[in-house]
Amino acid sequence: MKTQASRNMSRSALAIALLASTCLATAAHAQEAPPPEPTDVTAPDEQPAADEPAAADEPAAAAAPGEIDAGEVVITGTSIRGVAPVGSSLISLGRADIESSTAATTTQIIREIPQIFNFGVTDSARNQAGGAGNIAYGNSINIRGIGPYATLTLLNSRRAVNQGTLGANFDPSIIPAIALQRIEIIADGASAIYGSDAVSGVANLILRRNYDGVGVEAQYGVGENYHDFTVSGIFGMRWETGRFTVAAQHAYRSAINGIHRDIYASDLRDRGGSDYRVTQCNPGTIQIGATTYAIPIGGATPTNLVAGTINRCDNVKVTDIQPQQELNSATFTFDQDLGDSVHFFADGLYSRRDAFRRSAVAQQTLVVPTTNAFFVAPAGAVLPLCPASAGVAAGTRCENVLFSFANIFGPTALTDIQSDTWQLSGGFDVDLWSDWNLNVYVTRGENHDHVFTVGNGTDTANLAAALRSSTPATAFNPFGTTTNSQSVIDSIFDNLTDTDGRTWMWDTGARVGGPLFALPGGEVKLALGAEYYDMRLRTGQIRGRAGAQTGTDQRLSRNVTSGYAELLIPIFGPENATGGFERLEIDAAVRYDDYSDVGSTTNPKFGINWEPIRGLKFHGSYGTSFRAPLLTQIVSASGSQLFIQNYFDPTANGGAGATVRGVAQSGGNLGLVPETAETWSFGVDYAPSWRPGMLVTLNYFDIVYEGQIQGYLSNLNVLRQEALFSSIILRGAAAQTQIASLVAAGLTVNGGSVAEALAAPVFVDGRNNNLGTTIANGIDFGLVFPWTIGENDRFRFTLRGTRFFHYKVALTPGGQINEQLNNIDFPLKFRARGSINWEHGPASLTVFANYQNGYNNTFFTPAQHIDSNTTIDLAFSYDLSDALGSGHDVSFGIDVTNLFDTDPPFADIAPTNNGGGGFDPTNASLVGRVISASLRFNF
Repeated sequence: MKTQASRNMSRSALAIALLASTCLATAAHAQEAPPPEPTDVTAPDEQPAADEPAAADEPAAAAAPGEIDAGEVVITGTSIRGVAPVGSSLISLGRADIESSTAATTTQIIREIPQIFNFGVTDSARNQAGGAGNIAYGNSINIRGIGPYATLTLLNSRRAVNQGTLGANFDPSIIPAIALQRIEIIADGASAIYGSDAVSGVANLILRRNYDGVGVEAQYGVGENYHDFTVSGIFGMRWETGRFTVAAQHAYRSAINGIHRDIYASDLRDRGGSDYRVTQCNPGTIQIGATTYAIPIGGATPTNLVAGTINRCDNVKVTDIQPQQELNSATFTFDQDLGDSVHFFADGLYSRRDAFRRSAVAQQTLVVPTTNAFFVAPAGAVLPLCPASAGVAAGTRCENVLFSFANIFGPTALTDIQSDTWQLSGGFDVDLWSDWNLNVYVTRGENHDHVFTVGNGTDTANLAAALRSSTPATAFNPFGTTTNSQSVIDSIFDNLTDTDGRTWMWDTGARVGGPLFALPGGEVKLALGAEYYDMRLRTGQIRGRAGAQTGTDQRLSRNVTSGYAELLIPIFGPENATGGFERLEIDAAVRYDDYSDVGSTTNPKFGINWEPIRGLKFHGSYGTSFRAPLLTQIVSASGSQLFIQNYFDPTANGGAGATVRGVAQSGGNLGLVPETAETWSFGVDYAPSWRPGMLVTLNYFDIVYEGQIQGYLSNLNVLRQEALFSSIILRGAAAQTQIASLVAAGLTVNGGSVAEALAAPVFVDGRNNNLGTTIANGIDFGLVFPWTIGENDRFRFTLRGTRFFHYKVALTPGGQINEQLNNIDFPLKFRARGSINWEHGPASLTVFANYQNGYNNTFFTPAQHIDSNTTIDLAFSYDLSDALGSGHDVSFGIDVTNLFDTDPPFADIAPTNNGGGGFDPTNASLVGRVISASLRFNF
């Protein structure tokens, strides 16, 4: 551990030194050569959105310090140059929102949006659908909680390289927050524009291109047994025909360990909950038939073992709820005019993410024969014959020992994670004739994730040999009567796990568009485009003894050829506006995608905007969307395997409930087909002329999502929702028959011995399948209300939220559709975030309130109630520029997240994959209050 910490400190110090020296050097250069006056350089995909505001739910913000406000915006949700998306509601966070947020990373900023749910692929929990494969603890954007892969994340309106050992998702945290100009989200199906994955919506991360000068930001935060810090810099320059911006960030976040949070535990009885402690402990428990004998501290003897006793322990208390993370990343943007009609653009990113996590050490049921050199049996006990897997002579007797290797291997198992990503994109924007334009681009990206784990699995063969050994020097002693030989321990824990994933991506496209002809309401515009996407993935997992590991090496590929068209028809506009029709426009788009492996699909979308009076706009849309299966859902990265896992079974222990050891099967499915969805929305935006800057938005959404690909390998609570998951659960003899057939077919057993797997009372099919249907509808709402008191006091109130009406789910094809809204592991009915900002001269104070309603813990019958949760954040900044008289922009800030250190609402959930243990990680956090100080310099 000291070695790991020293490596982290060294990397942190080096990164800070390099970034500081770079920023100081560029600051000196900027002071020597003042930047020229801005010129009108229009970047690709950054066209003015006619007379629309820069964001559909807030007024256009003033340029940030050092920013040149060129009136340019990237347009999310449309292929047509120079117009805003028609029919769809846009959620936008501008530069001012990003800087005022108390969050430190791009992912944290995005999750402040109520429509974004912390379900599935996240660095804080892996128990949701999609989480099983997230062994690199990355993040993804999950709009409305529909699914971790149902949201398409773009970088500057173009696809980004996928990350993780599954090559499945783009982690927004690798983009430095200082590099972002804006975050735009369309919470509406958009496959007609962008293709696969845009089922529940699109998130577009838009980089800054107009910065002129040098900016440096540093932030340090501290909480209970927790700290984080970020240092970042940005440099930009402009010349008569172009511009260049580069940004970099170093961020560090310490781990949060269960031992540092009293409310995180397995035994929740003192809070009115259940006891989820396990029986695989150290000291362990001898089990002979149905009778158990707890091994006392100090070791077992034939006379001190008492029948009917059992040891229970909290093995997860020392695990990391949140892993330690270090992130170094950089981005750049470049634009250059090549004559009057040709414009070259480029952008790129590089990131390196290092994470380190502590988890529970291996625990399993040991089969110990009488040949063991340290064998102890209760006085008078009748031992059964050993199973064949024990590897001893026929007629030898055995007993089981429920055991944990905690404090034998060490206090925790160790996982090292490395993730490297780079991407380059470039192309040309060419003005043709009569306002027609040609845009061509090429994007090339690569990701490499590597995960190394030791301590959470044993060498089955070496362990069995040590358990049957009659020689003390080579035998393993699970009875606690002697200290085990280090060479024996090393031989048991030479089982290493390496998981590796490499993703290569090529994406090239061309789009041509412009006006066809003029109507009284304006010009009819058309965009036509084509795209070719090629993805290659090499992924696999090897396990076993160092130098002799075996496993899988999957080499997968996919290419997609696409064509699309979009037509905008303005019926009423400024030239022919009349009573009740200030503006009326219709948009139609269609896209065809041909996959090399899963066939082809065509998806349309229609949108309409109607302004009966100026400032009041009604809009609506309808379309179909789809998501192609991940390559690693079709062919599993690690192949099909069996995993022995702890499940809480409410039927065990005579109906009182207890933790049992069950077996789950992992693996892909060659028969998967794309998921499909039908989406429509209707909304209204009101921006009254009598209150400049005010905006009220209301948007109704409706999604029918069919054939969702789900795998429940990591959901350790399926037995508590057996009515929902009955199609993937087997019990008793049926379970053991299925497990035996899979073992006979050659599937590897992980997390325990083959004998333990064959005796398991429960089997769960965790493989990927096209399962059921989701039907969701509700409303999004937003409000921006500015006002001024006197000459020096400016106020701004904002509110964003989402309210579901229904979230109905059938988990199996043709299964019964049940209402799951407000139930655990499904979206909440109501979430909102509001803020009030007060600016008084150089001082700015913002108070944020975050609210989510109470919901149902359906792991119990009748369901238990989980309380609502409200937290308060605070952001204060003070502009020191005038006081220092430096002529540069300098500000100081204090941010407080969770001001009142509010604990998460109690949830009676067993600890699973970072979560549970008294709280629900998908809706709450155990970080607690964090107080941060920051400095910003813009030269």
